[in-house]
Amino acid sequence: MTQCDERQHRGNVTQTQQERKAETRARLLGAAAALFADQGVDAVSVDAVAEAAGRTSGAVYAHFGSKQGLLLALLDSWKDAVRTVLLAEVAVSESPGGQLAAVWDSVAGNSNDPSNRWGLLEHELWLRAARDAEVAEVMRSRNAEARRFSARQLTAWGDRVGARPTVGPDELAVLVTALLAGLAMQRRLEPGVVSDDLAVRGLAALVGLTDIGQSSPPPHTSPPPNTSPVRASARPTEPDASPDKTVTNHPIKGAVP
Repeated sequence: MTQCDERQHRGNVTQTQQERKAETRARLLGAAAALFADQGVDAVSVDAVAEAAGRTSGAVYAHFGSKQGLLLALLDSWKDAVRTVLLAEVAVSESPGGQLAAVWDSVAGNSNDPSNRWGLLEHELWLRAARDAEVAEVMRSRNAEARRFSARQLTAWGDRVGARPTVGPDELAVLVTALLAGLAMQRRLEPGVVSDDLAVRGLAALVGLTDIGQSSPPPHTSPPPNTSPVRASARPTEPDASPDKTVTNHPIKGAVP
């Protein structure tokens, strides 16, 4: 084997090792997200995460140092993933009302679907942050970044579609996040109370959009009983989906961090 061949061989081996590490990390993060959402952070052990990922507990410690490190890494990786999903969701509609419906559907989805974990995970992380100063610091930083981004997008979108909110961009970003998160949780507990139509009309009123006419509906999961569904997009089932779409007319991508 020549010197050049040796270098190429070592490069291939290194790349393979890097790919395996990346795969292990992704599997551990995915398993942790599902278990934390289903059972709560405190109820899930490192061994349980490792078993669900098909790895050893040593892999968790090697990649994240501890369960707390795993939780913080999950927060870091998740902030961009949720924004990416929202961006792709909004791309399916050109009308302002349809875009608001797509944002709501990304947040609420079908609350009866076991794969729709990210809303539960968000609330679980908020609870954890309320009791853990280190997690709270990361959450505050993540949320502040998301609010700044959301405020800019809301302003640009509002100017394009003629929305006239009664509060400034920074306050609007806070209110939109609170409305979406609150309605999503209420819908999970009382699906018949929070219809798609009510959620979108409330969101439209908050952002100052008087006309919420929509274009043709994309596929959508069945709504809860006794509700009037608005037309919204089909949402990916996992928060780490990475659709490759370019959007120039999105209202609130990243509104929920």
